Amino acid sequence: MLPDRSAIADDHDLTLRRWSVADWLSNETAWNALLARSRVDPLFMSWEWLTHWWRCFAGELGATADILAFYRGDDLVGLAPLYRRRVLRNGMLPVSSVQLMGLSWRDPGPVISEYLDVVAADGEAEAVRCACARTLLEEGAWSEWVIGFTSAGRHWSDAFAGRGPDRPYVRNLDRSASYQADLSHGFPAYLRSLGRSTRRSLWALRRRLALQAKVRFESLGPAEIEAGFSDLNRLHQLRWRKEAFGRSRLVFHTGLANCLVRRGELAASRLRIGGEVVSVLYDIRKGPIQYNISMGFDPAFSRKVSLGLIHLGYAMEEAAACQVTTYDLLAGGGQRSDYKRNLSQSCRELSCVQVLRGHLLPPLYRWHDRVRS
Repeated sequence: MLPDRSAIADDHDLTLRRWSVADWLSNETAWNALLARSRVDPLFMSWEWLTHWWRCFAGELGATADILAFYRGDDLVGLAPLYRRRVLRNGMLPVSSVQLMGLSWRDPGPVISEYLDVVAADGEAEAVRCACARTLLEEGAWSEWVIGFTSAGRHWSDAFAGRGPDRPYVRNLDRSASYQADLSHGFPAYLRSLGRSTRRSLWALRRRLALQAKVRFESLGPAEIEAGFSDLNRLHQLRWRKEAFGRSRLVFHTGLANCLVRRGELAASRLRIGGEVVSVLYDIRKGPIQYNISMGFDPAFSRKVSLGLIHLGYAMEEAAACQVTTYDLLAGGGQRSDYKRNLSQSCRELSCVQVLRGHLLPPLYRWHDRVRS
């Protein structure tokens, strides 16, 4: 389905100005003012998240920024923070790729962001997406465009479909789901909404744990950030046999956490039992939403209780007391169970949109997709 005619008309009424990286880094106020007028995710599309991402990963990616700012008259109504780099797909296909900052698609190194999209004033999102697609299709310097882990996959597919003289090939891939717990009616009401087994693991087994030793739930302040991430990596290593955050990712998250803690938006916590740190949650709070970025716990501590679920219960209870209405567990599964689905009342579908053009890539990937279908 193509965008409606009103969206296409609005698209052509927009004026494009390209921001330099210096413009971008000096325009936090303008960025966040537009973010406040939009419906996009307030964390992953925030100025601080994306600028930290760029500073940490642009060099290792060999990336060049291309930040598209769209205006209606003198009013800034849309921002598309793009970057460009050369990549090899499948180890042999050279591709000139354009992507949205916050993700390097199918690259295990940089931090992965979710809910990626343009930042657009309310009512302008379709026009800004179409203007972004038109801008890219009018130039010839790229062969692949990717927006990853977006909840607007259908809208981006529509924005590119049927446009341009060479009819780009649009693929919607890597489908997944993120899960959200509803805390809007308070923590007791949330507990009542859960299945009996999940409620027991999250809440009732606290008493059993307290019989073993003193249990302490503690928030991480500015002085505990470095030690908190060290504990998180140690515990994640015990359970998954790898650190939660390697060197570049650790630099990213440590820098971001130190920025957010000054704003009261870091909601990281540790669970101590008998004085020993046995679980760490790295959460970020943006207004009424709290995001569970990462967690780690000692898998050998007890087979009778799930430390991870108990710690999540403490974090959710505190979040609800702070007027958080949505606890976002994000995408990704558990080691043994789909615990996020059991804890949630809603989910959001995510996907990655890949747009291919040129003489080689579209027919090659069409053939590949037909063979696999």
